[in-house]
Amino acid sequence: MEAKRLITSRQLPKTGAVTPVTAGHDGFYQAGWWRGRKIEGNKTRFIAKTIDGADVVIDRATGLMWAADGTAAGCFNGGVKNFADAITYAEGLTFAGFTDWRIPNAFELFSICDMSRTEPTIDVNFFPNCVSSNYWTSTSCSASETDKLFISFAEITVYFFSEAGELYLRCVRDGL
Repeated sequence: MEAKRLITSRQLPKTGAVTPVTAGHDGFYQAGWWRGRKIEGNKTRFIAKTIDGADVVIDRATGLMWAADGTAAGCFNGGVKNFADAITYAEGLTFAGFTDWRIPNAFELFSICDMSRTEPTIDVNFFPNCVSSNYWTSTSCSASETDKLFISFAEITVYFFSEAGELYLRCVRDGL
């Protein structure tokens, strides 16, 4: 008999759009990682945990573990950093008993945005104290070697910004 995995496949998460504007709109299709799952409990995407006194969120859609509280160590205690210092901080972070934290890439950070929410555009039940502002990604801008993409949790936008500037940080690790 073959053993069953808890997560059978990792797919793109749902966007959060629930109201169909027209046929073909995302709210109509409700596409996303749990589409077709019959058991309601299997549709829970985020799992909040406290590990070694630190609050984290496990994303069942992507398999990533996120620092949850925007004012805790996994988010540089709610402060801002330039890109070089953000890398040093994330890669040197010991949080929730793990030492393999990093800055998320643009796709990873965008995946926790929720289109049904406004300022911040993230589920604050799982990610409390999130600032409606700009967060670093590790993704470089193709137009400039010294610019990095960032995600705005104020309006779900992706922009690029000089590495010398200071933005917020939300650390991530491969959790599952």
